Amino acid sequence: MRGGDAGALLFVYGTLRAASGHAMHRRLRAESDLVCDGTFRGRLYDLGAFPGAVASARNSDRVCGEIYRLREPEPAFRMLDAYEDKAFRRAKVTIRRSDGTPSRCWIYLYSRSLKRVPLIASGDFIRRHG
Repeated sequence: MRGGDAGALLFVYGTLRAASGHAMHRRLRAESDLVCDGTFRGRLYDLGAFPGAVASARNSDRVCGEIYRLREPEPAFRMLDAYEDKAFRRAKVTIRRSDGTPSRCWIYLYSRSLKRVPLIASGDFIRRHG
């Protein structure tokens, strides 16, 4: 990342969300500030301990999550890229904020096969079993 990305926005939808209780959320929180809730036009899949999101052409397909502003993007993305591993790729997408306005944010999209992987129809990893 270049210095021009200071304060880069990141959309998270799984173990990095506050309600997940995951240790990586605490690491993300130390590097960022919560902006607001938002949704991504995509489909969410249950990979067990974590979810995977992929983009969708259907506006009704929505993934729920949170937008964070990274204070120092370069070191934060080094940490996050290592955490997300090769199963995910970082991409810039449009996220709809809770107030309806669009924002360009980074997201980690799942990049492996989804054959026989269950869809989380609600688009909400935290409430997938509710």
